[in-house]
Amino acid sequence: LIVIAVKATNRGTDKVKWQGLITVIATAVVYCLSVLPAGLFHVMEPFIQDPMLYVHFYRATYNIAIINVMANFYIYSLTVHSFREFLRQKAALIRGVICGIRGGGEAR
Repeated sequence: LIVIAVKATNRGTDKVKWQGLITVIATAVVYCLSVLPAGLFHVMEPFIQDPMLYVHFYRATYNIAIINVMANFYIYSLTVHSFREFLRQKAALIRGVICGIRGGGEAR
């Protein structure tokens, strides 16, 4: 994955190269760390005798896997400039709508 990311970054400008490479590596690392407990659960599943331990282990591993989805937002926010600009634009739009509704007039 890293080799493919490095090859792809060689086609862009220096800033875009590092931005893309850091994004890919951070996303891959978080994905691996968030899926690792689920893999461990599947390996340990036949050996878990206590039903409550099984339920808690199952819930914990799959809730940890959800971290990957949530982390992507923060990874992109930290590493991708165009994503931050997109978020700023949407926040300004929402702020304008809310202020327009509260003020009883049009949005500024």
